[in-house]
Amino acid sequence: MKKAIATNPTIFSIYAEDKKGLVGQILIHFNKRSYDVRSLNVARTDISDLVMLTIEAVIPATDLAPFTQRLNKIIEVYAVKTYADNLRKTGFYRLAAPALSNDLWLLIDKYGAALSSMGADTFVICKTGSDKDLEELYERLEGPNLLGFCKSGLIVEDSLVPFTEL
Repeated sequence: MKKAIATNPTIFSIYAEDKKGLVGQILIHFNKRSYDVRSLNVARTDISDLVMLTIEAVIPATDLAPFTQRLNKIIEVYAVKTYADNLRKTGFYRLAAPALSNDLWLLIDKYGAALSSMGADTFVICKTGSDKDLEELYERLEGPNLLGFCKSGLIVEDSLVPFTEL
């Protein structure tokens, strides 16, 4: 089967009944079509027995609407919302203490990053932004003092699924 080409990831916010096997049941739909799943997060909500799955996946634009409808047909799923833009993540950069300098403080200020924590030999800075923003800062920090990097899950800056849609 030929894999369809898509360039931008789509975020799926799925509210569903909490039951064993739910994640596998949903991921089967992505795997059947060979869609690239880039991240997955499952979190409980304040409503009893309701969880929210946030999935970042690359889905061809022509497949998005029918695929979302298939997800909505899963018995345990209450609502599916998709987002294609306004996506932000938080990046964490762990650096060795010798990296601390005036130039680093200027870089932190320029990129809108912040000092997150500090230890005896290392410190962590964090930045919230798009993948491109996080990669740009990574390139500026890259070198022997950059000890580690990770990105958090996604942050969508508007309400995911209004209560009235549940």
